Amino acid sequence: MKPPPLREDIFVSVCIPDLALTGTAASEFQELCAGIAARFRFWEVLLTVSAENADDYEPLMARIGNIRLLKLRHGTPFYRRRVAAASEAIGDVVVLTSVDEQAGLDIVAMIERAAASNTIVLGKRGSRSPMNPLLEALGRSAGFRVSSRSMLTMAYPRTLLNRLLAHPDPQLALRFPPADQALPVLWQPATVQRRRRLFSDFGRKLGLVQKLLVSSAPRVLTLVASLSLLVALGSVALAIYAVVVWLTLSGVQPGWFTLTLVLSLTALFLSVAIFGLSIGLQKLVESVSGALGDDILDERSSVDLFGQVMKELNVEVVDQAQPALAAREGAWSRPLPLPDATA
Repeated sequence: MKPPPLREDIFVSVCIPDLALTGTAASEFQELCAGIAARFRFWEVLLTVSAENADDYEPLMARIGNIRLLKLRHGTPFYRRRVAAASEAIGDVVVLTSVDEQAGLDIVAMIERAAASNTIVLGKRGSRSPMNPLLEALGRSAGFRVSSRSMLTMAYPRTLLNRLLAHPDPQLALRFPPADQALPVLWQPATVQRRRRLFSDFGRKLGLVQKLLVSSAPRVLTLVASLSLLVALGSVALAIYAVVVWLTLSGVQPGWFTLTLVLSLTALFLSVAIFGLSIGLQKLVESVSGALGDDILDERSSVDLFGQVMKELNVEVVDQAQPALAAREGAWSRPLPLPDATA
């Protein structure tokens, strides 16, 4: 069977932030490069490594072409490596993947789906964690599509990747797509489960949870401001109640009015202070974060501007005039008749 022709209409960038120099990882990496090269003519692979270990990857670069080695500072976290590689990629479709997930996903198919539909294609594992409902709720509060079934392998079209890199938290945005209609997502089920590395992944997961909690700050501040406003209103009502009781009843215990008034005014002051701090922090967060993308998601038009001005630009006239021009050129190429000497 004849293999499909190489695609020359897109440039593919594959980013791998965790390639280890082991036999299994090297063989899987070579299979990935061979699959990419068999389908696409223009491609590159970006590897993020520590500057101290960069020389160890020279034999791998000698065996496989189209590799770009990004030297990073020692101790750079995993998700910052992903952001660094994605920001340096120049492809029309950029794939962020992990070595452990290559065996269970058809990355070539993910690239073609992302290029054809202009959609983020996200790998999806079959197993589901019992903590998934809690993670989804935390993700919704932070504005991300969080799921324990989301894999590290994703294919991004260039336009959508630029939006994610401009996000206030690109590390989270490249791991869990933001809940925005301008960022459509398709799922690619995995055929083989990922090899789990519980101890090494535990720190990453804790870091993601901490980032999600931090990203939930706008909604948490809104809730705190609302509760503070309710407490302030309750404190005012309690103070009014204490004054009415003191003015209308005679059997009030000594010190009750003073203690109630002090408590209500203290609660009023604290609630107003917390309310002011909450709305002030909300304003700072809004000014720093800004909007993710344009409000316009897509456009359809019935205006054919080029068709209206085609004749004015003389496009069709030149095309239709080719036979006449050829006849005219042939006429000029024939020798002119000599004048008659008897005339």
